[in-house]
Amino acid sequence: MDEPELTGMELPTVLSATRLKQAPAEVPGSMTVLDRDLIRASGARDVPELMRLVPGMMIGYNSGHRSNVNYHGLNTTEARRLQVLVDGRSVYRPGLATVDWTDIPLAIEDIERIEVFRGPNTAAYGANALMGVINIISTRPELRQGTRLKITDGNRGVRDLYASHGGAVGNTHARLSLFAKEDTGFDFDDDGEDFRDSRRLNAVNLFGTTQLDATQSLHWQVGAKEGSNQVDNDYTVLARPTDDDFLYDRLVDAHDDVSDVTARDYFAQLRWKNELSPTHSIELKTYAQHVERLSEWRACDSPVVFSPELRALYEAGNVYPRRINYILRDRGLWGDPEFYRAYLVNEDGLPPELLPLVESVVAQHAAARSGPPSCWDINENLRETRYEAELQNTWQMADNLRGVVGGNLRYDQAKSQTLFGGKVENHIGQLFGHLEYRPFERWMLHFGAMAEQDRLSGSSFSPRLAAQYFIRPTHALRLVYSEAVRSPDMYENNARWTYTPNNLSGPAVTDTEYYAIAEAPGGLDQERIRSSEVGYNGHFHRLGLSIDVRGFYEDIDNLISEPLQIVNFQPTNESSARFSGAETQIDWSATRQDRLRLTYAYVDFTASNRLDQRLTARNSGSVAWLRQWPAAINSSLIYYGADRLNERRFERLDGRLAKRFAIGTSSSLELAATMQYRLDDEGLTWPENLYESRDQYYLSAELSF
Repeated sequence: MDEPELTGMELPTVLSATRLKQAPAEVPGSMTVLDRDLIRASGARDVPELMRLVPGMMIGYNSGHRSNVNYHGLNTTEARRLQVLVDGRSVYRPGLATVDWTDIPLAIEDIERIEVFRGPNTAAYGANALMGVINIISTRPELRQGTRLKITDGNRGVRDLYASHGGAVGNTHARLSLFAKEDTGFDFDDDGEDFRDSRRLNAVNLFGTTQLDATQSLHWQVGAKEGSNQVDNDYTVLARPTDDDFLYDRLVDAHDDVSDVTARDYFAQLRWKNELSPTHSIELKTYAQHVERLSEWRACDSPVVFSPELRALYEAGNVYPRRINYILRDRGLWGDPEFYRAYLVNEDGLPPELLPLVESVVAQHAAARSGPPSCWDINENLRETRYEAELQNTWQMADNLRGVVGGNLRYDQAKSQTLFGGKVENHIGQLFGHLEYRPFERWMLHFGAMAEQDRLSGSSFSPRLAAQYFIRPTHALRLVYSEAVRSPDMYENNARWTYTPNNLSGPAVTDTEYYAIAEAPGGLDQERIRSSEVGYNGHFHRLGLSIDVRGFYEDIDNLISEPLQIVNFQPTNESSARFSGAETQIDWSATRQDRLRLTYAYVDFTASNRLDQRLTARNSGSVAWLRQWPAAINSSLIYYGADRLNERRFERLDGRLAKRFAIGTSSSLELAATMQYRLDDEGLTWPENLYESRDQYYLSAELSF
């Protein structure tokens, strides 16, 4: 298929779709590539904000330092269904099935590109790539030598520092990066109260490449991060104070011990590659990582939270303690037995024989209310560790046939006395393979699959079939069918969340076992998606224009939608969801100085669980204009919009203006200003996520030498 339009043209390639290096038109699915120029022009300080440039990606915030990135939506508070890789290392946490975007120890200044596979990709990366894969790729140290110093300062407490130095010793190139980041998060909640959600982090990353000989290379990386995230004390007081006539109410109301999270991350990874020939290579990668999220505080509550009678009511139905909460905090109710007896029995279905338990709990609390509350040390500490090793073999078997096969072994561990009652371990083994075959000049067929054995979730097999017809060498129509799974995380399948009291003070209690316990049922099945896709990818070289269009239908069964919480925790596989729609992305280098970019997604959906009906915008997208002006001035203007994110509209206009000054022959200084302006006046995802002003700005200065 040699054609004049390819003369002198270097086709772009992607690496993350099938583990084979491919041109965009050859990929069996839809890819979004965010390159270094686009990342820099966006002015984004965090990866989730970059994901707004990806069609169909829904970005939500629980707090200023906790964001959720979901492809096509589903639960607003948990992002469980995207595999996220940093240089091939998974940062998808096994314990709570989430990604801590704030705490990834990689500076955004060190990111070369981000490849996003939009659609199921368990066939290439195993369970948890249910909806897609985000692969964050660092700039190789040999491509970024010298020293860079950068400072960023702005409103909302923004203050970021970055420093890196790259050098070479013999056949080894390395880059050491140090960075710090902080901001104050949202300003206030919907009640006008201060929102304690600031963050602070410091991190170090050392990345190196060593050329062992003509065919063998080593890529190695180590990193560490420490920081803290402000979190309001989230312990829910059973008998919430409402009456200053009682000592208990006054002391509990005055008690406000913080439960800020201390976050620490450590990792080391190594990748060895041997180019045996121009058509055959083998690669071995391994890594170890450890994550700590430590939160400790002192809780105060009524001594009835340790009552065996309340535990018996909780075991009969967790709705009953919630109703008792209403009763205990209203003297008019707990002083009127006839009312609450009828209310519990008639409205909530409490068996009449359990009424004596209710009366006992009410009496215990009434007796204790004139004195101080019970107080004890509490924690939600969690430590997670992962070890992984993977071997893959890539070879070109014939001019029209190539493939990759490999295997992977992983060990995951989560330790928390509060969340798991100790330690949970898992062992995962994977075998994968992908074939790319051209039976005719204009046709390409793909077959890929992953077989996986998970000790906690059982075995699974995830296939993908695709066919492409090439209209021209860089223009292809595609048809894709794939299946993928997500394994229940350790919390969903192995939780034993309860609070063990330490250093208990206050009135005597009849027992020291907390009444509530979230105990996972075990035996949950894997979530499964069946996806069909038709699409087009084309690159018009003479016009500098790239277009990708995707039409999709996705059917998810065995969905686990229940939130991770200590009360009302009943995870099941009873939910389901269906997504259908279309997406497009257009990237056009209109002139040598102007780059225009458009994304749009239309998503029609149904979900059986109301919690999965919130974070899907029916219409969403972005429009960007990047411009290189004379005198080394660069500007960007980007619009983001979504018509419904947790029932809220989102529209924002971002602008960045930068000027580079040459200093001598090898040094430069760049000054940049970034401005973000919300075009709507709604809370970000949740009503309490509010700012005093619609605009955010920050200034940065970067010195390179």
